[in-house]
Amino acid sequence: MSTEKNEKDTREQELWDRISTSEGTERAEVLDELSHIAYKRDNYIECLHLVDTSIDIYFKQGGLDLYLKELIHLYHGKAHCYENLKRHKEAAEMHEELAKMKDLDDDLEGQAEELRAAGRAWYRIDEWRKSLDNHIAAKTITYPDISTITMGIDLLNVGMALAKLKSYQDAIDSYLNARSLCKEAKNPEFVGWCDNYLALSYIALKNGPEARFHAQHYFNYTKVAEDLGMEAYSRYRLGAAHLLCEEYADAEKHLVRSLELLTLDEDKDWEDIVAVNKELAIALTALDRAEEAQARLERIKTIEETIAA
Repeated sequence: MSTEKNEKDTREQELWDRISTSEGTERAEVLDELSHIAYKRDNYIECLHLVDTSIDIYFKQGGLDLYLKELIHLYHGKAHCYENLKRHKEAAEMHEELAKMKDLDDDLEGQAEELRAAGRAWYRIDEWRKSLDNHIAAKTITYPDISTITMGIDLLNVGMALAKLKSYQDAIDSYLNARSLCKEAKNPEFVGWCDNYLALSYIALKNGPEARFHAQHYFNYTKVAEDLGMEAYSRYRLGAAHLLCEEYADAEKHLVRSLELLTLDEDKDWEDIVAVNKELAIALTALDRAEEAQARLERIKTIEETIAA
């Protein structure tokens, strides 16, 4: 056993010994220290228990009026534990509470960050409206050193939530503004993400030319970045856009390559693999290769039924 581990174990025992002799805010501080030890051990359940007990003490001693900084720190701990436990609903609620506390603390940047975190957590569990509300709230907060890229990402997040709510034209407006800001910030990666989501929204609206324009830009980015994972999806977007434009040979070329790349991944995205096969079958049928298209649809039938079950 290392000296360092001995020292940590001794410190932890000292803290537990102090629990029986301390009270009030001193006890809350000891519980906070113990929660850090539990967190570092990835024992998030114990960490939550210790944090909650510490929070209860602070509220009994005066709450937010007297111990705002301490409670902000502890609520951060709770949020991190929930995130590690993939309890996204509770994490979102913690970030919303933290946003209120940061407002009380006159920390506008911190408030915006918590609203963004809440928006991301709600998005993970398909709570699109709650995600949108938080991202819009974050976007409306301005502070002196807010960066152009941050403003662009806020608009991108708003657009993503709008698209999930099928408000595609509103999503497009948000994406276009986001793209301009990301371009102004000289950030090719996020310009690429904007083009990706723009292509998806235009595809949903059956606007082939606009979908093709943005899908081509997204594809160009993935090729320059030499990111095969992203290229798989950019070719999917581009193939779908060509299909809407009735450019069937080009659609086939990109969709075939998209499938080649998607199926390379060990953790296969079966939903998109099925979707690309269906798009490819449409292109093949239009190219007078209906038999080949039908054979492809037959091959994916079992997979489609399995993931839909």
